[in-house]
Amino acid sequence: MQQFADNSGAMPIEIAFQTRELRATCESPTRAKRELGESGSKALRRVLADMNAVDTVAELFDMGLGIENCTQGHGMLRFQLNEVLSLYCNANQQSVPMSGETIDWAQVTRLKVVRIGSDN
Repeated sequence: MQQFADNSGAMPIEIAFQTRELRATCESPTRAKRELGESGSKALRRVLADMNAVDTVAELFDMGLGIENCTQGHGMLRFQLNEVLSLYCNANQQSVPMSGETIDWAQVTRLKVVRIGSDN
């Protein structure tokens, strides 16, 4: 995904992808609609647009999105797309910033999309 600095010079969150297939799904509305259905595709586009509009992951939490810290993976977030589908992302920084025992999401500027699917 391309990123453009805003007037303040800040860059949006950098998004990477676990596989080429995930990248293709996220970057192609037609492919996303075919694979995720209409509601899943629209929700995915909204979440990706929100990611592109902020500088840190903490700002996504502040937006009130359906985000959950997943217990099965340290640094994994689950974005609820619809009743069935979720987008799973990991903090994707060489050294994940910590505040005590928890991730300091205000310092995380890179995410990796690792999976789109049901919660099962």
